[in-house]
Amino acid sequence: MKILPLAFYPLILLLQDNMKKEKNIIEKRYGEFIPGDKERIKKIIELTGVGEKILDIGCGVGLIGEQIKKKGNTVYGVDYSKGAVKNARKKGIIAKVADIQKKIPFKDNFFDGIILGEILEHIYDTDKFLQDIKRKLKKDGYIIITTPNLATLGRRLLLLFGKNPHIEYYLREDSAGHIRYFVKETIFKLLSDNGFKIEKYLSDEVNFNAKGTFKSKFLAKIFPSLGRSIIIKARKLYMKIALKDCDFQEKKHKKNKY
Repeated sequence: MKILPLAFYPLILLLQDNMKKEKNIIEKRYGEFIPGDKERIKKIIELTGVGEKILDIGCGVGLIGEQIKKKGNTVYGVDYSKGAVKNARKKGIIAKVADIQKKIPFKDNFFDGIILGEILEHIYDTDKFLQDIKRKLKKDGYIIITTPNLATLGRRLLLLFGKNPHIEYYLREDSAGHIRYFVKETIFKLLSDNGFKIEKYLSDEVNFNAKGTFKSKFLAKIFPSLGRSIIIKARKLYMKIALKDCDFQEKKHKKNKY
């Protein structure tokens, strides 16, 4: 067994302290009930099917899963918070505690649908994560994604005047822990690269002030790219189609190279 130089131990202790701090923040935020935003949750529920096996990634206390269960679905969940999972189980959700960035603790080819509600912006390796998600889906399975829109009307105006468009730059108790930021183009490309076909793209509301008390659902329907949330339903591509697409991309890359 190799012994690390003494100089490395302060760094290791610092990393361990940061990991413990992050875990405590997550546990404090999701261990108890936290009210969700109604319009975004309403859209998620509308996009799910009936009589399906659905996995809610980052299920929290089961707020969304409970509503999906009422549609006749069997709902599974996974969350990092032990307190949240305990509460989700009380709502009849088959929930597990796990670090989803390492492994999703369910069988492959098992789910009709998987919900990623405000999850993708927290993921370090989005390609690896989406490939794991795809393996858990049945042949014709789907995913429902919601993630904050970096190109909201308000954020565009903030950036225009040289202000921070609500991008996080620290890890504290008041932070949401976002490390990835998306606009329509980037999330469409990410999903396409990982073998998903976009079926629906919408948003929840366009906000006109920071607190969200002055908003429009109507404008979000007409101009979803200005809305607060990016909401997507995407279908897992058949393996043959996905492989053809990969071959095409590879040939295109070689052609551009020369």
